[in-house]
Amino acid sequence: MHVEKLASTVFTPLENGAGVLLNLNTLCYYNLNKTGVAVWKLLEEAKTVGLDEITRRICERFDVEQDAAQIDLKAFVEHLARFNMVTIV
Repeated sequence: MHVEKLASTVFTPLENGAGVLLNLNTLCYYNLNKTGVAVWKLLEEAKTVGLDEITRRICERFDVEQDAAQIDLKAFVEHLARFNMVTIV
């Protein structure tokens, strides 16, 4: 599974380390916690990022088990896809 951010989605960081996504086409917005912000920044760095790469980098940054992280991250990116923030390829 690879994830690609949609060009119509913009990110705004907040002072507390969280952030907000806004899809300019649908006007849907989504609040991100610090982990969500870290995932989003990975998506902004590369055109397409594999779920395994996202999981590896999140596990390096946060104290989380790889299996648990992979399950949660898969659910997270699928949720973002339903809100038209990313596409899964």
